Amino acid sequence: MIHLSKVHKIKGEISIQFVEESGAVVIGKKVVITSFHSKGRTLNIKFCDSEQIRTVRRCTITHINDQEVYL
Repeated sequence: MIHLSKVHKIKGEISIQFVEESGAVVIGKKVVITSFHSKGRTLNIKFCDSEQIRTVRRCTITHINDQEVYL
């Protein structure tokens, strides 16, 4: 398990799982964290395959590198 406060320290490609606003689960196999907003609640990730960049609320992240994320 990994604590949510340690997520921004992870470097390189990761796999991530988070829940969208609609309730759908998004799984990214090759993702890079591009920026982290320390005073906000979000971080930006880039999907390596499609080069799509998304903003994700940190509290919606459920797994990183197949490890459960806890608050």
